[in-house]
Amino acid sequence: MQVPSIQNLGAHTANMFARITTAFVLSGVLIGLIFLLAESVEADPTKQDVVGETNPFQGHLDDVVANQSNYGYLLETGDDALLARIHLIRSATESIEIQTYIWTPDESGQFVMWELYQAALRGVQVRIIIDDLSIRAMHNFVAYLTELHPNIAIKQYNPVADDIDINVVETAGGIATGFGKYNHRMHNKVLIVDETYGITGGRNYENDYFDRGADRSFLDRDILLLGPVVEQMSTSFEEYWADDLSVPTSKMKDVKKAIQNNEVEIPDIALAYEIPFIFDGLSTCANSPDCVEGRITSRGVQLDEVIFVADHPGKHEDGDDLAETTESLAELIKSARKRMILQTPYLVVGTRGNKVWRDIKKNNPNMKIQVSSNSLGAADHFYAYAFSYKNKKKYLKQYQWEIHEMKPSPSDINQMMVKVPGVERSGKHYASIHAKTFLFDDDVVWLGSFNLDPRSARLNTEVGVIIRDREFFELVEERIMLFTAPQNAWTIAPRREIPIVSSVNGVIENVFALIPFANVWPFTYSASYELREGGEVTPFYSKDFHDNYRSVGQFPGAEMTPKAIKTRLTKAFFGPAEPMM
Repeated sequence: MQVPSIQNLGAHTANMFARITTAFVLSGVLIGLIFLLAESVEADPTKQDVVGETNPFQGHLDDVVANQSNYGYLLETGDDALLARIHLIRSATESIEIQTYIWTPDESGQFVMWELYQAALRGVQVRIIIDDLSIRAMHNFVAYLTELHPNIAIKQYNPVADDIDINVVETAGGIATGFGKYNHRMHNKVLIVDETYGITGGRNYENDYFDRGADRSFLDRDILLLGPVVEQMSTSFEEYWADDLSVPTSKMKDVKKAIQNNEVEIPDIALAYEIPFIFDGLSTCANSPDCVEGRITSRGVQLDEVIFVADHPGKHEDGDDLAETTESLAELIKSARKRMILQTPYLVVGTRGNKVWRDIKKNNPNMKIQVSSNSLGAADHFYAYAFSYKNKKKYLKQYQWEIHEMKPSPSDINQMMVKVPGVERSGKHYASIHAKTFLFDDDVVWLGSFNLDPRSARLNTEVGVIIRDREFFELVEERIMLFTAPQNAWTIAPRREIPIVSSVNGVIENVFALIPFANVWPFTYSASYELREGGEVTPFYSKDFHDNYRSVGQFPGAEMTPKAIKTRLTKAFFGPAEPMM
């Protein structure tokens, strides 16, 4: 065996040392690059982690696959409703479909759109249908949305003109020559993710619906669904997407011209968008399976039965047949045996509805009907309230509805919505019921986009779910009863009887009600009442009602305001407009 010389051994050792040194240097460079890359990702405010493999809905999804079960998760606060949407959008791997009536490019509107953009970058196909009148309200925002990413496609329902941006004269001319087209709108609210998760209810995309409004907060209700029912939602969306009434926004003349001339602005959400501070906590929670589990999944209910109902595009083009949503709700109303609870922003019964409600009281005089709606101070549309105000006598005397009108600043407001850090409510802030929910007997819930007014019944397309499940019924009932509690709502009731005077006033009021353009009699049958200190909660038809309640006038909190004056004028002179309000 040849023994290496000291010289060769030294050279070999030096060579090994050089290799080790080089390896250390390369390792250091590699580690440095990793740290630099990590720092650059952390510093980029547009980078968001996609929700990981742990799925807070996995246990329920397994049951859906194994047993064809359906699960429902009540989204009562706006913050929970937005959390559910953001979590699902970040979890999406294949597709996202959205239908909505309103999309406002405020903080919430842009935040959701940015999340959709991030999903599109991951390869998710995003399709959005927005009602035409809403999309016109943000025409400056629309052109670059259509070019945001190839995976995002936007359509608008029932365009009233060939251009997005039209002036007042063009708008007035369009209304005069095509009022029916202007009046037929898509009021559907649907979100579907990966054909697995579905959300429907009453919320649009705007700060006011997600507990982030400064001047106004809409108190609404959505439901997140898992199970075979989501397939029904997907079928409805596909019908609207394929219909001729849904037009690609990129085909609108002025948008198309802007694209062809390369005049589309590059949107902020594609460049240097930073999530506003008012979404910090929600964004963190949306990426945490434990947080989503605690706030949403843990409150899920396995539903005994759920059916998705949707009107077809072009509702009532024939002018005769009842639509699917109207028909389904009418059948539930007629088949109820013990009680109903109605929560609706607007309380306007059309001509056909009058007969239905009169027959219900005639055939079932013991039927208990409770109504949760808005007072004038809480109403977002004074003209809708004006028609409710006009018909109060009929609602009380003929239908015997127990009506509770929510105060604009209810005592339990912090149980109805979340106080979001960074959102300052102004001095004129008010809360407004926007939920559309109807409960029948002890186990049936109709929840969706349908208002109790002629527009939903005859003009707008609507969607909703019919749920037959006692546990879910009780969850919703508890929430609605909070709105009707004396500290949160005024009770509508007939004025205290005054011999002879009340009878004469009633006759004169009835005569003026027959005059469509001059219903100016100011002394109405009813007023708003609040519970006296130490009083007992009783229905308005109880003989001791006035001993427990005191009158606070017709429009408490809004008397002699421009809103009240316009309401009186609308009631007096615009009665014939009720069917198309």
